[in-house]
Amino acid sequence: MKRLAKLLLGICMALIVSLAATPVVTYASSINLTLGTTDNAKVGDTVTARIVLGNNPGMSTFAVKLAYNRDALTYTGATWASSVTSNSNNVQLISEVTENGGPVLNISSILNQTYSGNETFVTLNFTVKQAYTTMPVTLTVRELTDSSYNTMTVNTVVDANAGKTNTQNSQNNSQSQSNSQSQSNSQNNSQNNSQNNSQNNNQNNSQNNNQNNSQNNSQNNNNNNSNNNNSNNNDDTTIDDTIDGSDTTKKPSKVDKTPKTGTFDIRYLFGAAIVVFLAIAGICIKVLGKKKM
Repeated sequence: MKRLAKLLLGICMALIVSLAATPVVTYASSINLTLGTTDNAKVGDTVTARIVLGNNPGMSTFAVKLAYNRDALTYTGATWASSVTSNSNNVQLISEVTENGGPVLNISSILNQTYSGNETFVTLNFTVKQAYTTMPVTLTVRELTDSSYNTMTVNTVVDANAGKTNTQNSQNNSQSQSNSQSQSNSQNNSQNNSQNNSQNNNQNNSQNNNQNNSQNNSQNNNNNNSNNNNSNNNDDTTIDDTIDGSDTTKKPSKVDKTPKTGTFDIRYLFGAAIVVFLAIAGICIKVLGKKKM
C-alpha cells in the first residue's frame, strides 16, 4: 500500500510540474483602421488625412507612421479626438523623420485607461503645394495593443470618405460643382468658338468666291472685248494676210488671187478686147472678099 501511495503521489507531482511549465495561450484581438484621404485638390487647398478606428475592443497603445509627398504637401499640424485629449493622463506624440529620402510622420499615443472609441482618432492637416488627383500619403501600422497590452491584428483600408465632417463634405461638393461648372463653361466656350470660326470661315469663303467671280467676269469681259476688236481689225485685212498669219503647219487653202483694179475686173477688159478684135477681123475679111469679086 505504501508503494502504491508513493506512485500516485509521484504522478500528481509530475502533472503539477507539467501544467506549470505549459505557456498560457492568448487569442489576439483585432481592430479596423481606416485612412480617410482628401482627393482632387488644387494648389493652396487645406486638406486632411484622417485615421479612423472601428471594431475597437479596447486599446492601450497606438503606433503608426504616415509617409507623404513633400513636393505636393506641407504638414501643418494634427488634431486628436476630444475623448483622447480630455484625459490628461493620456500621451500623444507626432514627430517628423526622414525615411527612404522622404518625410514620415511617427504617430504615437499611450492611453492611461482602456480606450474603446470608434471614431476619428487623429486628423493630420496639410497645405497643397502641387495639385493632385489621389492624395499622396501611405499609412503603415507599427503596433496597436489591447487593454492587456497584447498586440492586436489590424485590418487597414483606405476610404476617401472616412472621417469627413459635414464642413468637409460641403467643401468637396462645392469644389465638385465648381469643377463641373468650369468644365461646362469650357465646353460652351469651345462650342461657341467653333461656331464662330465656322461662320467666319463661311463668310470669308463667300466673300472670296464673290470677289474671285467678279474678277473672273471682269477679265472675261475684257478678253471678249479684246477678241472683238481683233476680229474687227482682221476683217480689214486681205485673205493673204490671214493665211500668212495662220499656223504654218496647216496647208494653205486655195484662194482667188486675181488682181483687181478698182471696181472694174481686168478679165472683162480682156474679153471686150477679143470681141473687138474678132469684129475687126470679120469686117476686114468681108471687105477683102468683095474686092476679089
